Amino acid sequence: MSGLVLLRGRERGLESGDMTLEQLQEDCELGQQALVATDYLRAEQILARAEQRAWERRDFDSLSRLYLPLQEARRQFRQRCGEGEVCLDLIAQGETDLLEARHVVENYSFGQLLVAGWASTEPAREVRRLAREHELYVETFLGAVYPAGAGHVVVVVPRETDKLPSPSPGRSIQELQPLLPEHCLIFRAEELPAGSRRGDAQTFSQVMRMWERLHAPFLAEADQERDPIRAIEACRRAIEVDRACELAHQRAAEAARKLAREG
Repeated sequence: MSGLVLLRGRERGLESGDMTLEQLQEDCELGQQALVATDYLRAEQILARAEQRAWERRDFDSLSRLYLPLQEARRQFRQRCGEGEVCLDLIAQGETDLLEARHVVENYSFGQLLVAGWASTEPAREVRRLAREHELYVETFLGAVYPAGAGHVVVVVPRETDKLPSPSPGRSIQELQPLLPEHCLIFRAEELPAGSRRGDAQTFSQVMRMWERLHAPFLAEADQERDPIRAIEACRRAIEVDRACELAHQRAAEAARKLAREG
C-alpha cells in the first residue's frame, strides 16, 4: 500500500510541471515498478510524462533509460487491447450520421477500433480522450469518411493535428488523395471487415499491419537521420503516429545513449 501511495503522490507532483533531476530519476523507477506490477496504463502515464520532461531538459541519460520500459508498457497495452473486441467499421454513413464517442466507448470499452466521422477525425479523437480519462484498454485509428465516386472511402490519418479537406460528392479518389495530409491510408468502405469480432491472432495481425503501414514513412525518416538529436525528434514523430512503434522507441534509446556518452 505504501508503494501505491508514493506512486499517486508522485503523479500529483508530475502534474505540477516542476520536476527536479532527482524526481525525474525517481519517476523512471516508479514507472518500472508499475510495469513489473503489470499496471501498463499507469506505467505508460508515468513514463510518458517523464520522457516529455527529460526531452525538454535534454537529459539524454534519463531518456536512454526511459524509452525501452515505455516501449514495453505500450507493447503490452496494445497486446491487451488486441484481446478485446475488434471493430474496424465504426464509420459514419453520411453527413447527418453523427458518431457519438461516448456511445462508442460504452459499447466498446475493451478492444481495437477504427472510428471514422464524416470528413472528420473528431469522433476518433474523442474516443481516445475518453479512453485515457477512464483508463480503458481501447485504441482507435483516426478515421474520416469521404464520398468518392459511387461510394465512400475511409481515410486513416496519421496524427491528431492533421487537417482534412471538406467533402465533395463529385470528387474521385484520385482527386481526393492530393488534398489529404501526407501518408494517409485510404480504404474503400467495403474493404474493411464488417462487424465486431473477438480479438485473436488473425485480427491482431491485421491491425498490426495497418499500424505498420501508417508509421512506416515516419520511421523511414528517422532511419535517414544521422544527427542523434534529429533522429530522436523523428522517432518521436513516429511514436506520435503509432504509440506502440517498437523500432522507434529502440532507435530513440540508441540515439539518447550516444548523446549521453558524448556528454
